[in-house]
Amino acid sequence: MDLYIIIIALGLLIFSSHLFNELFSKTKVPNVLLLLVIGILIGPVSGIVTMDFFGELGSVFTTITLIVILFESGAGLNIKTIKSSIGSASLLTILNFVATIIVTFLIAKYILSLDNLSAVFIGAIVGGTSSAVVIPMVKQLKMGEKSTSVLVLESALSDVLCLVVGLALLDGLAVGEVTVATVFSKMWKSFLFAILIGLFGGFVWSLLINTVRSIKNSMFTSLAFVFILYGIVEMLGLNGGIAVLSFGILLGNIESLNGNNKLQKVLRIEAYGFNNNEKDFFSEVVFIMQTYFFVYVGISLQFGSPIIYVVGLSIVLIIIGMRIPVIRLLAGKSVSNPERAIMSVMTPKGLVPAVLASLPLQRGYANGEIILDLGYSIVLFSIVICSLLVIILSINPNIFGNFQKKIMKSKSADEIDVSGALEAEKLT
Repeated sequence: MDLYIIIIALGLLIFSSHLFNELFSKTKVPNVLLLLVIGILIGPVSGIVTMDFFGELGSVFTTITLIVILFESGAGLNIKTIKSSIGSASLLTILNFVATIIVTFLIAKYILSLDNLSAVFIGAIVGGTSSAVVIPMVKQLKMGEKSTSVLVLESALSDVLCLVVGLALLDGLAVGEVTVATVFSKMWKSFLFAILIGLFGGFVWSLLINTVRSIKNSMFTSLAFVFILYGIVEMLGLNGGIAVLSFGILLGNIESLNGNNKLQKVLRIEAYGFNNNEKDFFSEVVFIMQTYFFVYVGISLQFGSPIIYVVGLSIVLIIIGMRIPVIRLLAGKSVSNPERAIMSVMTPKGLVPAVLASLPLQRGYANGEIILDLGYSIVLFSIVICSLLVIILSINPNIFGNFQKKIMKSKSADEIDVSGALEAEKLT
């Protein structure tokens, strides 16, 4: 492809993304869906751009996008809201993860005839929600603090859960077996130590940031520090995503610690967080990165056997169906019914399953091609269906409630008919 055409296309994508944001306020069509469609059209449909065009830079780009989105979303979370949401988010993450593994395992094993380990692996990598998809959609929808915090925390926690369990199972695929002890050992280490390192890094940077601001052209230095932090944590075999999220949360709320008299007596120092200009800058960077990311996801999707895509669609629909009662149970009274409905359908998959689904085939494992196609199909349908349901719920927020009422009414009518028939029999 001509270099000048590529440069023009990159510029047009930014203009298009701004236009899509304006369309969202009128049509409620998320820009995620429109950017994904653009990627599919120029990628697998027309073949104008292929994955070979990106080479190894593709994985670098997706990782940087994830880092920036997690960092910026963490900086925007309020610590008080996090305290009230972490319990619901953690429970929602675990329930959604376990339920998805069970459903995917049964379908993959008995319909696609996969072995047990391969079927569990697919369920594990698609068992969460994507931070890179959820966070931009939630911000566009301008949801309340509680529901936003639950969805952001769920996506961040589930990204880690899918990565840790998925990689542990991937090692098991190599030798043909895996133990539960191995999976849990990797999980608690990845969570705990990543959080501690992220918080420590955030505290150190809060002491330096005021000095760094005096340096010319220093706006990017916080992002540079985040990249370094992520790389170090990953090199230690822990999860850089959780470390970056913890770093952002601390820097976004550090100013409140200055008013803590007990902490001030111990530390005898004053910490600084991000100012409004820096937050606006990070938001702009995220906007640009996510625009290119979703087009890249569309380009990277592959279309395999039709039966696999039918199975992928079925899995996504069942996952959403199971999520609805769980959200109603966990959301709490502070979350409105329209927001509960949106939380119920917010199950898009993204970067983690797309990357992990490709690894078995790259390493030459059995059923690698089926795992790749099924993983990609679930990513595609989850994003498309989530986007479409958001549009429907924006038009009619009470659609689930109305549907449930109709079912209850029909059941009541059937019971009346049955009781009436019994009475008639007694009379005769």
